[in-house]
Amino acid sequence: MPSHPHKITTRQLFVILILITLSPAIRLFPQICSLYGGIAGWLAPIPAAAGFFFLLLMLNAFFKNSGCSDLAGVFELSVGKIAAKILLITYLLWLCILYFLYVRYYADRLLSSIYPNTNIHFFIAVIYIPVFIALRGKIESFARFCEFSILMFTVVFVIFYILMAPSIQIKHLWPVTTYDIWPVLKSSYAILGIWFYFFYLFFLGDNIVKKESILPVGKKATLYLLIMTTLMMICVVGSLGYRLAQRMPLPFFGATKVIRLIGSFDRMEAILLSIWVVSDFIVITVFGLLIMMITKKIFNVTQSKYFAGPVAMLGYAGSIFIATNKFQLETFSGTIGLPMNIIMCFILPLFILLVGKLRRRL
Repeated sequence: MPSHPHKITTRQLFVILILITLSPAIRLFPQICSLYGGIAGWLAPIPAAAGFFFLLLMLNAFFKNSGCSDLAGVFELSVGKIAAKILLITYLLWLCILYFLYVRYYADRLLSSIYPNTNIHFFIAVIYIPVFIALRGKIESFARFCEFSILMFTVVFVIFYILMAPSIQIKHLWPVTTYDIWPVLKSSYAILGIWFYFFYLFFLGDNIVKKESILPVGKKATLYLLIMTTLMMICVVGSLGYRLAQRMPLPFFGATKVIRLIGSFDRMEAILLSIWVVSDFIVITVFGLLIMMITKKIFNVTQSKYFAGPVAMLGYAGSIFIATNKFQLETFSGTIGLPMNIIMCFILPLFILLVGKLRRRL
């Protein structure tokens, strides 16, 4: 627990990152990495980890000598007030789109898996009860909930990986040659497009202490992401084969069906679905918090919690109108969402850093 009231530490920020990447990782990584990387797609987390660490170096450069508490201050210091406002509005609009997407993904998943005849409005209304409470609550309480959740999730997933291990076939993972280098690099963009969410979290900068520990803690977080994601890829691709993984809508759940234990454990995917719903709650809440914090900066207000109600209502309406079916959601995520995240979280920040260095402001 942080010693500063109403603050969270950089370590807790990495915990939040790991949890908000869990839902899209299960949905996207095995399928897209198998599609672009082929038999070597399970190696995609390795170059992705290198790219993610480069992002940590940029963030460290942003806050090391600038004296800024959050990204809004970094933008203003680097490119000026007017350009900083434009950047904040741009990020706000994009985060709203991601916010709508994750609410809709959550609702569509429950509709397609266990409650096919239920009105989608019901699921969205249900998730917004705890989300609204979290948006109005203390950020340090939410961070502690995330710390508890990551311990539980880690234990559950390690158990699943151990149970799936006997079904892994080496022929689905090997041989890998030098000709696979480009496919592996190409497939890593899907992972980077999600891991780069870490950049967005620094819009919470006013609530974050110990930013000087970005690199020391970031090394451990990168190793955690690398190990857990690689294990997931090995278990899924090793069990199903990359050709089947790239064609299945949810290959991770397909791989769990190879687990065969006694009676009550016969449908273990129900456990994963429960964890997935909790992960959805966390990612929806985080994007809601980010929208509130950026709005607070744009309008120069002192409290962000007053935006909790409007942000909840905005998410409810936006998730209904952003797409008409799951196919549109997946198409948008793969063709627009992932590339845009790389632009917004890496290419644009790199430009801001270079401008700040040239102007001797960062």
